[in-house]
Amino acid sequence: MLPLSDTLVLDLTQVIAGPTAGQILGDMGADVIKVEPLQGEHFRPHFGGAWVPSMNRNKRGLALDLRTEGGRDVLMRLVRKADVFMEAFTPGVIDKLGFGWETVSKANPKLVYASVSGYGQTGPYSGRAGYDPCIQAEVGLIEATGPMDGEMCRVGTAAVDYSTGLACAGGIAFALLARHKTGRGQRLDLSLFDVGVHLMSHWITNHGLTGEDPVRMGTGNSILFPLRVFETRTKPIYIAGTNDPFWKILCKALGCEEWLADPRFATNEGRVSHRAILEPMMEQHFAEHTCEALLDVLLPAGMPCSAVQKVSDLMDNEHAKARGSIVEYDYPGLGPVKAASNPIKLSEAPLEVRRLAPRVGEHTIEIMRDVGFSDTEIAALRHSKAVGAP
Repeated sequence: MLPLSDTLVLDLTQVIAGPTAGQILGDMGADVIKVEPLQGEHFRPHFGGAWVPSMNRNKRGLALDLRTEGGRDVLMRLVRKADVFMEAFTPGVIDKLGFGWETVSKANPKLVYASVSGYGQTGPYSGRAGYDPCIQAEVGLIEATGPMDGEMCRVGTAAVDYSTGLACAGGIAFALLARHKTGRGQRLDLSLFDVGVHLMSHWITNHGLTGEDPVRMGTGNSILFPLRVFETRTKPIYIAGTNDPFWKILCKALGCEEWLADPRFATNEGRVSHRAILEPMMEQHFAEHTCEALLDVLLPAGMPCSAVQKVSDLMDNEHAKARGSIVEYDYPGLGPVKAASNPIKLSEAPLEVRRLAPRVGEHTIEIMRDVGFSDTEIAALRHSKAVGAP
C-alpha cells in the first residue's frame, strides 16, 4: 500500500513544475491523470520526443478539448470523484474554462486544488505569465551568478521550476493530511516567484543586516572562504570551507600547518579580508596535486569537498547507481529513456515505474468508462472531437 493509493489526481499542468509534482504523486501511488489538449502539451516535441516520457511516468493520459461542452462534461465528472486538481494556467484562464476554484470546490468540497503560476493568484504581477529564467532574473539569482567581474549567468538548469514542483507535491500532501483531520479541501496557491525568493533566503538575510547585494564570485562566495572551485592537475575540485573547524581540517589534511598557524587566517572574517593573500597560495597548492589524490586525503578527514563533474560523469557515478538516482526504461518509438528518480525516498514506498508516460489521450476511453460513459457516448464525443484517443 503506497502512501497515496486510492488518491485520484487530475493533472492539467504542462512543462516542468506541475508535471514534476504530478510525477512525484504518481510515484507515491496516486492515480494521476494527465489531462492534455487533443494535440498534446506543447513541449511534447522537445528532446526528440523524450520530454514528456521523462516527466510523466506513473500517469494515465486523457485528451480533452475543454472549449467544447462534451470535453468539459468529462472533466467535471472526474472532478466530482477526484481528490486533487492541479492547474498551471495564467490566473483567470482556468476560470474562463469553467474550472476555477470557486466552481470546482462547490462541486467537490473535499477537493485539494493546486494552482501553479508564475507570480501567484494575488498581487500586481499575478496576471503575468511566469517562466523559470524570468523568475531567476527577477529575484536576483541571475545578477548574483557568474564569474567575478564577469557577465551575469542563468543557473544552468530550471532550478526554480523543479523546486516549485517539489514544493507543490509537498503542499498537496499537507493539504491532504489537513483534509483527513477536517474533512475539507483547500486551495494551494504556489508561485515560481515565491519559490525563487525562497532560494535567495540567506542573501535576503544578509541584505537585511548589511544592506549589501550579492557579489558575483564565480564558484566562490563573498562572505565565506574557502568556498570555491580550485583547479588541480586533473579535474577541478570544490572545497566547502564554510566554518573555522573545517578550515582546521583542511590545513591539517593538506599538510599546510603554516596556513593554520597564521593568525590572519584563523577566522572566516580574517580569511575573507585577507583573501588576496591566501587565495593565490591555495591555488598554487591545489595546482600541484591531482584531484584524486586530494580527495583521498580530504574526504577521510571529514572535509566537505567534491570533484567537479559533468552530466556524463553523473551517469556513471557509483553513488547515483547505488541510490537509484537515475532511472531508465524503454519507451515505445524512442528506445531507452533516462530520467531523474524520485528524490523522496520512503522505506515503504520504493520507486516503481508502474506506468510509462502516456501517449496523448492513451487512456481516454478507459477513464471515461470509469466515470460512467457508455461506449455509444464515448464514440459520439470522439466523433465531435470533444475528446481524443489513439
